[in-house]
Amino acid sequence: MAILEPNLSVKPITLIVPTVTITSMRQASLVYGPAQTAIAKAVMDSVADGTIPKEVVEDLIIIANVFVHPSAVDRQRVYINNYKAMRHAIRKAIEGRPTINELIENKERAKHPFRYTP
Repeated sequence: MAILEPNLSVKPITLIVPTVTITSMRQASLVYGPAQTAIAKAVMDSVADGTIPKEVVEDLIIIANVFVHPSAVDRQRVYINNYKAMRHAIRKAIEGRPTINELIENKERAKHPFRYTP
C-alpha cells in the first residue's frame, strides 16, 4: 500500500506491485522508498487538483504496476519518473484511454522495456 509519510496512507487506497522481481535490498529500497513516495504524492496531488473526484475517493482502489530498472541508482530520478508516470496514468484512466480497441490495434508495436530490437 502506498504510504506518503509514516502511518499516513493515501486515499484512495493504492496498492504497489513491482513489475520487476526484487532481488536485492537496494532494489527494494528504491521501489519502497522513492518510487512509493512518488506514487503516493501523485495520487494525493490528483485528488487535490480534482483529477480524481473527492466523492469517489473512499470507493476507489488504485493498483499501480511500478517499474524501477534493476540497475537504477539515482533516487531522485526514480522519484521523478514514477511521479510523472503515475500522474499520466491517472489522467489517462479518468479519460478512459486507451480503449480496448486501441490496445488491440497497438499490441504489435508494444515492447517489453528490457527487449532490445532496433
